[in-house]
Amino acid sequence: MSKIKSLQQALSNSSGKAAAVIEREPAPANLTRARQPSRTGQVNISAWMDANFKASLRLVQARKGGSASLQDLMAEALNDLFTKYDVPTIRQE
Repeated sequence: MSKIKSLQQALSNSSGKAAAVIEREPAPANLTRARQPSRTGQVNISAWMDANFKASLRLVQARKGGSASLQDLMAEALNDLFTKYDVPTIRQE
């Protein structure tokens, strides 16, 4: 029994009312998104941060003449963190 069905059953049993059951069909396998070739071997690392973090990143980007991408700046920041905690840094290509 799926989690949704078991939750609906528990709610129905506790309230004494019959619950409407909504069946969800699994998504077809052919709807999976293909990864762009440029992202092969990479993973997404994200976090919800205060908007001021992004503003400061943009300021650093502007001071570097716009030549560095946000991805490059984040990699540099993470390598600085890795150095601080004496863990291996990652060489950027």
